[in-house]
Amino acid sequence: VPMLYKIYNRFNKVIFSSTIHGYEGAGRGFSVRFLTTIRKDPNVDLIEYEMIEPIRYALNDPVEKWLFDTFLLDAEPAPLNEEDLKNIDEMNVKYYIPDLEEFFLKREEELREFVGIYVMAHYRNNPNDLGMMMDAPHHIIRMLKLPSNKIVNAVDMAEEGPIPVEIRRKLLSGLKLAGNIIPDRFIKHFKLLSFGDLKGIRIVRIATHPQVMNKGLGSYVLRKIEEEISGKGYDWIGAGFGASKELLNFWIKNNYIPIHISPDRNPISGEYTVIVIKPLSERAKKYILYAFNEFIIKLVNSLSSPYYDLEPTVAEMLLRKYFVKKNMVIKPNLTLVQKARLISYIMNEMTLETCMDAVKEVVSTYFYDLSSNAPTLSLKDKLLLISKILQSKNWRTTCKELGLDPVFAMKKTREIIKILVKHYYGSIEELREKIFNTLEKIRF
Repeated sequence: VPMLYKIYNRFNKVIFSSTIHGYEGAGRGFSVRFLTTIRKDPNVDLIEYEMIEPIRYALNDPVEKWLFDTFLLDAEPAPLNEEDLKNIDEMNVKYYIPDLEEFFLKREEELREFVGIYVMAHYRNNPNDLGMMMDAPHHIIRMLKLPSNKIVNAVDMAEEGPIPVEIRRKLLSGLKLAGNIIPDRFIKHFKLLSFGDLKGIRIVRIATHPQVMNKGLGSYVLRKIEEEISGKGYDWIGAGFGASKELLNFWIKNNYIPIHISPDRNPISGEYTVIVIKPLSERAKKYILYAFNEFIIKLVNSLSSPYYDLEPTVAEMLLRKYFVKKNMVIKPNLTLVQKARLISYIMNEMTLETCMDAVKEVVSTYFYDLSSNAPTLSLKDKLLLISKILQSKNWRTTCKELGLDPVFAMKKTREIIKILVKHYYGSIEELREKIFNTLEKIRF
């Protein structure tokens, strides 16, 4: 979807096409997220065409009809009336735990509603997803129902962990462990084999009826799931998803913490994959704090490559201070000469380009800093630091990306660095005097 928006914003005339229903996939990211947005744009003259005649089969071919009926390829959510919408506004919904055999074999209309919503949460869907939910013992489905019995939210989740001890070391050597995505990534990237002791729930997919998105149903169903699994031996609950600003915001506001981002964009969705996790036990909380700290260090040092093209708004959301570390003392690791050049930059005696090494260390320290008295910067200030300093973009790219005037951006960057230096070193005048007194005494 981010790729679609870039194309959409770049050209005055453009043609998009996508499958909406079919055995090759369902273009729900296109139809629900992208198309819904551009329909609302008053500056766009949108012309829509829908082709319904099959290409591979004759019209009304019985085999194709059988395929669509059997695999629910044309499943749609139930239409909602005024009474349904009123119940949703009042959060008059029921968290429903189905009997799987009855639900899949005897309630076809409800199943169609569930699948019709379910396929909207992903760029690619497959009939095997249906089989997985029906048969896989570690997969669990939940939903929200209205008093009218209509389904308005669909969830598929999977139990992950614990990981057998003999398999954990193989993960470090590159073994791909199917069905245990979060333990797999945790052990591979943070090298803590003991995380394999823990058991958790991964939200495979969570989807809301397209008529009632952004009404709080997703957050409500997450709370109900957490209530259901608490006290049942689970240590964590988490999810993996394409890192759009909207999705990240959803998980973050529900207190899920980012701990991993894929090294490259998904070739189909065009998004980086992020893993978020929420502790349910004290032991898991310690692991997640450890992982988050390492994740921050890794991401800060990887924003110039491979995450040069990561949207600064997404990077900022990933780098927020989700934990506070008591008694944490941190300072930039700078040589005497780096400090001297840093002071010269703040005093407008040197350019940013001549002091980038020192400035980058100060900015990195700010994002590493999880102490309770860490400096407070505005969102715009943080986006400027991420784009210009950490991603090493030129002024033209940074200003275009953030909608800033170049002269203002240069001046603002200097002001922000001055704030950070003052926080970590105290009086700038005293620091300057101390540094240059020391340098004057150096003789070889």
